[in-house]
Amino acid sequence: MKVDAAFPDKVVRSLEDAVERIGLGDGMTVSFHHHLREGDRVLLAVLEAVRKKGIRGLTLCASSLMRCHDGLIDFLRDGTVIRVDSSGLRGRLGQFVRQGGMKQPVILRSHGGRARAVADGERAIDIAFIAASASDIYGNANGVQGDNAFGSLGYGIWDSFQAKKTVIVTDHLSQSLLPYISISQSHTDCIAVVDSIGNRGLLKAGALAEKSDPLSTAIAKNVATLLLATGIARNGSSIQMGSGGVSLKVIRYLKEAFLERGWRFRHAVGGITGGLLNALEEGWIEALMDVQSFDPAAAVSILRNRNHHEIDVNTYANPDNPSNMVNDLDIAILSALEIDLDWNINVLTGSDGVLMGAIGGHPDVAEASKLTIVVAPLIRERIPIVVDRVRTVVTPGKDIDIFVCDWGIAVKEEREDIRRSLTEKGIRFHTMKELFEKATRLVGQVKKEETGGRPVAWVQDRRGRVLSEIYESETSGGEHR
Repeated sequence: MKVDAAFPDKVVRSLEDAVERIGLGDGMTVSFHHHLREGDRVLLAVLEAVRKKGIRGLTLCASSLMRCHDGLIDFLRDGTVIRVDSSGLRGRLGQFVRQGGMKQPVILRSHGGRARAVADGERAIDIAFIAASASDIYGNANGVQGDNAFGSLGYGIWDSFQAKKTVIVTDHLSQSLLPYISISQSHTDCIAVVDSIGNRGLLKAGALAEKSDPLSTAIAKNVATLLLATGIARNGSSIQMGSGGVSLKVIRYLKEAFLERGWRFRHAVGGITGGLLNALEEGWIEALMDVQSFDPAAAVSILRNRNHHEIDVNTYANPDNPSNMVNDLDIAILSALEIDLDWNINVLTGSDGVLMGAIGGHPDVAEASKLTIVVAPLIRERIPIVVDRVRTVVTPGKDIDIFVCDWGIAVKEEREDIRRSLTEKGIRFHTMKELFEKATRLVGQVKKEETGGRPVAWVQDRRGRVLSEIYESETSGGEHR
């Protein structure tokens, strides 16, 4: 995009110019958001500009890393980046880390934990690079206008508040003030105009696709039956639905019951899907509190619907903020890669230890919600989901109340109120041990690789304590030992 020379001094013609203008130097901490998910093209482009300037030793503080960021490996190998903080690791990048490709362990935090860490100085940000689908020449920015409008800028907003300096990276520059402002010009130091920030069409890639298989349908029906039969889902309650395909389908089964009874959820919180957008339009959810949009249609909704609210991640889930939204949740429906006999949840690593997921807001929501339901199949691709002990504890079992799978419902012993309600309604439930034994009879238990040796990643709890360690693969022959 061409830039008029008469534009204010904040506007630069390239990312290289932005790096120079902003004073980025060796050893600094830079941050990025992942609102474009698999469509993001900003992170790697910025690092390429950094490398051209000969800058090295950066700490990368990303809200999450996707498969589209596999190219980060090159910058880790050459020393442009030496430390990484994230919510998740996947693809070749996850394999690289697990195989010992980094000298420093990756720090993995929840979204709320990251909000806390950048605010209290545990991970202070020097320069925030924020992909925005639209910016005006003064530095006001949003994610809801332009060809690549993606919706909420919830992670970027908080970074702009906390960083020493902020660079807006955009492919849509307006000479007039934007009609909707997510990030104020007061928090913007530089505007870099690029040809493209990415592809918003990839927002719904991967786990965000709704599942239509019989197994997912059975789980979703079990969840809806549980919520309605026990009265947990009721008029005026609040909810967060996870981003997994099963959670998306639960919305369909709740819709008919809510509309028939004239009920409405008070609000839905967190990542906003197409199903939640429809529920808002249909009137059975009063408001959406959107920290991250999982559907491009959210951009239009934020602009048009006064009950669709963009919120920053501090408002969403920072545990040091007593007014965060997860503290007001009645119901949380979350997914899992593994759940164990002590109800601990793993959403990061496979049974073979491969890094393949993200923490997201999982422990934030589970700890704060009045009721937390985890959904997953009993067995996935001949691998048991219910295990004796999860490989990586991401969410402690103390914060989980119910597990729903295709084989039925397990209710924690401490939730006698739910057990009593299900019994009165004639709905059978299980113990976690019973489901574990069922999975073992069907497929046995996977033999897990022994852990030990050098940690390649640390999983922090919301308040910064190390909850789990992920170790280098014993068969990797890692690059750094």
